Amino acid sequence: MTFLQQTAQRIFDTHGPSLSDVWVILPTRRAVSVFLEELAALSDRPFLAPHALAVDDFITQAAGVQLTDSVSLLFDLYDVFREIDPLVEFEQFIGWASVLLTDFDRIDQYLISTSELFSYLTAAKALERWQVNQPSSAKPIVETPGTARYFKLFENLQTAYHALQKRLMDQGLAYRGMAYRQLAQNVESLIRDNLAYERVYFVGFNALSRAEEQIIRVLVDANKAELIWDADQYYINDWGQEAGEFLRRYRDNGWLFSKQNREDLDQLSNNLLGTEKNIRVVGVPNASMQAKVAGKIYQDWQTTGGDESKTPRPKTAIVLADETLLMPVLYALDESVTDLNVTMGLSLRSSLLFTLVDTLFEMQRTVHEFRTKDGRNLRIPKYHHRHVVKVLNHPFIKQYERIHGLQWPGEVLESGEVLPPEPLFQWIAKTIVKDQRVYLTEREMAELGQNDPLVRVLFSRWPNEEPIKAIQCLYDLIELLREVYRTSQDAIEIEYLYLFFTLLKQLEATLERQDQSVHADTAVTVRSFRQFLYELIRQTSIPFTSEGKSQLQVMGMLETRALDFERVIILSVNEGILPQSRKLNSLIPFDIASELGMPTYREQESVMAYHFYRLLQRASDIVLLHTTSTDAYGSSKGEPSRFIRQIEHELVPRANGLIRISHPTVRFGRVGTGQAVDTTDLSVPKTDSVRADLIKLLTTKGLYPSYLNQFVTCSMRFYFSRIVNISEEEEIEEKMGAAEFGSWLHKVLERMDVDYRLKGEPVDESIVQKLLEEEFAVSMKGRVIESGMNLLLYDLAKKLMLDFYRQQSEQTNLTVIGTEQTLETYLTVPLSTGESIRVRIAGKIDRIERVGDQIRIVDYKTGKVDLPEKAPKDLAEKLLNDGREDKMRQLWLYRYLALKNINDHGGLPRDRAKQNIYPATNLPVEAGFYSFRDLKGGFKSNPVAFGTDDSPAQYITDSEALLKALIQKMLDGAEPFRKTDQIEVCQYCDFKGICGR
Repeated sequence: MTFLQQTAQRIFDTHGPSLSDVWVILPTRRAVSVFLEELAALSDRPFLAPHALAVDDFITQAAGVQLTDSVSLLFDLYDVFREIDPLVEFEQFIGWASVLLTDFDRIDQYLISTSELFSYLTAAKALERWQVNQPSSAKPIVETPGTARYFKLFENLQTAYHALQKRLMDQGLAYRGMAYRQLAQNVESLIRDNLAYERVYFVGFNALSRAEEQIIRVLVDANKAELIWDADQYYINDWGQEAGEFLRRYRDNGWLFSKQNREDLDQLSNNLLGTEKNIRVVGVPNASMQAKVAGKIYQDWQTTGGDESKTPRPKTAIVLADETLLMPVLYALDESVTDLNVTMGLSLRSSLLFTLVDTLFEMQRTVHEFRTKDGRNLRIPKYHHRHVVKVLNHPFIKQYERIHGLQWPGEVLESGEVLPPEPLFQWIAKTIVKDQRVYLTEREMAELGQNDPLVRVLFSRWPNEEPIKAIQCLYDLIELLREVYRTSQDAIEIEYLYLFFTLLKQLEATLERQDQSVHADTAVTVRSFRQFLYELIRQTSIPFTSEGKSQLQVMGMLETRALDFERVIILSVNEGILPQSRKLNSLIPFDIASELGMPTYREQESVMAYHFYRLLQRASDIVLLHTTSTDAYGSSKGEPSRFIRQIEHELVPRANGLIRISHPTVRFGRVGTGQAVDTTDLSVPKTDSVRADLIKLLTTKGLYPSYLNQFVTCSMRFYFSRIVNISEEEEIEEKMGAAEFGSWLHKVLERMDVDYRLKGEPVDESIVQKLLEEEFAVSMKGRVIESGMNLLLYDLAKKLMLDFYRQQSEQTNLTVIGTEQTLETYLTVPLSTGESIRVRIAGKIDRIERVGDQIRIVDYKTGKVDLPEKAPKDLAEKLLNDGREDKMRQLWLYRYLALKNINDHGGLPRDRAKQNIYPATNLPVEAGFYSFRDLKGGFKSNPVAFGTDDSPAQYITDSEALLKALIQKMLDGAEPFRKTDQIEVCQYCDFKGICGR
């Protein structure tokens, strides 16, 4: 029998069929609904029901006041502070106003003497100012206007408290705690002596506020009220169990109970230790998985529940300690589950609409202002690309794009290639990345968006001092998204839209009233409007209405008060959530609150412990879900709640075997024990199709030094990037990376050679700086250079380029032959099948130069260059198999290609068409690096030599033998593509996630 069934039976038996003079006060409206159902079931004839009310409704009705709304209350408090301190700024006020109102509410509910409290507070802050703990030798801290106003705030609290109370009373309004205090102070006249209140029952309460205690004491002493408790011997008799702290206090004080109540407490139920319970404690990696497990467990209970027509299935509750999991839980329930009731609100913060609005506010908050390039003081606001792309990728915006058929029409490239049309917003996002546009103006966004009205609304600027413009933009946004809502037919999102629109209207009306009553210098800004709006959104939720008799109830922990279920699933049973972390958002210090009898986190923990254990009292099947990930919640760090430890070590040992507790493991998918995917030996076999792709690559595009280095270093990486062509999604990098920095310098050096040195034109330092600036504008367009890391890198690039220019100028015998030339040759390679393939060997050379009588094949390096001074003894082994010798392998191939071209064509190409050949027969050839990390080290040359005979012919012969061996190894079907054993090379690899590294 449930607690409310027992209570209904007791009241019905005591007062007979007519209960019109009886008042039953319960903790929640849900409990009221269930109580009336249980009461109605006791008679087959109609009878007059009692006055059953939730305690907040009862207090407000009996006190004869109307509760004020949260928006008006905040502005009333602001007006009060404006009268006390005309300098108070709304933007600062809104940061602590809701905390102060919560404190006022607690002060009144606990009937705290305000004169005593505020004198305590003022004295405490004065001690802070006196710095009594500072050593005498320490330099005194000088009080600033800011600190003076901080202390002034606490001195003004008492004045503000009384002024706010008077302001509300004059209008017949009150906030919740104020209504409690008014009723407690006038309970004799309002209830005790009021004939309308014949008999009052307070049912299922635990931790009463002092105002509630005062109200109940007066009525009990007058024999007009009675308390009906829901308690269990386990936590009442165990002084170490926090769940019974308040009930033990009420029992021992004695003043709260009549003789009959004392007898009730002597005959407490023994459900926790005296009834059979099956408790499962389940840990899962993250919060969302809890919802999936809860849905599966409920589905299993339903399928094994038997024939419902013969034996009704047990009532089940899914309880959310973390209420943000409501939507995941609803989605996780099987589609066949239609008989359920949700006894909690769905927060407006959970909506897609809020994510869009939040992104817009964040985009406006992070707008950067840039001076014009011509030096004028005009500042141009620009949006950051991350927020722009996030807005464009929002589901509502994409749905709008589809409904209106917005497309970029495509274009014809110079090469003649025709690009097909694509969705407009998708094209904008790609263009932003392609052009590396880190910041975008309102005008640029309008142009990219083809002046679509939604784009104009989304990316219009909200001046900080004009919150009304922000509200108007949000109205326009709602209007433009109407078609999206109409198409989606999502009832919950439509309800969210209505709630949000109502909030905006309420705020707009209040702001307009405020503009007429405050000075312009204290007006609401967009920043404070955002804080205000978010506070209201936090308090706003969609109330669900559904069938109360449903077999499945989904609710928060507080909604379970006075209710009982046979089967219970509780989610987020983690320390820091159940109970909550030890913090109380208050302006009142802990020691003062404790001294005056105000609730602290200790009382909060006792209250939550009572709700938790009371929920278990009459349940037979219990599942406690918790997360195990250390980053699941900032406060809990994946630690199971202490309540789980208490059950394991305190409750179960005393239950004489009636409680069975287990810790089952959750497995997702079909992978069984020992069948987990092992990536340690991940490999890809060279099938016929893979070998065909590889041969196609070698014979068409060819084998470049970078390809060869990839294959030798990690053949799996070569497979991913060159055979299946996997690449990372392109992103905008606001700071220059090492690769981009190097690419920029390469472009500058190329321009210096092509535009000047190859034409015999003189180069000076001004030209170097000009080329740097021009190539930055082309290569890094959109990036900011005026500050930060980019400015430092720009200065570094300028120093490196000028140092390199000066070093080159000193070499009078240096001639540039070509730049950015691709050297190529073809090599016939026999295969194991008896066939041969003609492989293209190629390399793109940064520069070909002549110094004296020597030809140099040059590669620029902005990174570190380590080369051995002479060829190692195991040269062939290192070139074939050692991934760490990538630079030596590159220079080996560059020299081979140069010697081969000279051998075949009598020289080296000076242009990309290879029409102009620079004669180089019989000239010695070296390949090497110019390292910008070590410019003083000069030209670092190739150490590769295959023996004492280093003639061009012998070098070509030995190189081609090695190349054939390498290519045959690449095509060897018995050797699959494998991950490298050199873990250090995986650190910056794009594919380490695939390999599990």
